[in-house]
Amino acid sequence: MTTPPTTPEPSVPPTTPEPSVPPTTPATDDFARTTRRLRFTALGGFVVLLGLFVFTMVLVLGDAIDGDGAAGAFTDAAIWVFRAAVAAGLVALVTPRDRMATTPRRALVIAQYALGVAGVVLQLMD
Repeated sequence: MTTPPTTPEPSVPPTTPEPSVPPTTPATDDFARTTRRLRFTALGGFVVLLGLFVFTMVLVLGDAIDGDGAAGAFTDAAIWVFRAAVAAGLVALVTPRDRMATTPRRALVIAQYALGVAGVVLQLMD
């Protein structure tokens, strides 16, 4: 029996062990921590919205007493803006972590606060 001729194997340079590199993922879940902070910020946003809404209602009543006694279009817009702010905060608060990434949740929390301030500004324009 004859053995087939063997082809020479390509020379592979010897590998040297690389120095110990720490893992790139942290030991704690940073995404969960960020989501929890954003949820607490959204929850605090409801308290801020309540204060801004009460201030807006004081402005509405002041306008009714000192002004012409009728609410204008900006008052209606201010009330609707507060409803949108509550909806944005509610979505940011209750959406599960695996359904929403951090960036849209952060945008909703920012929108919650911005819409609350916009509601007061709209009432001041009336």
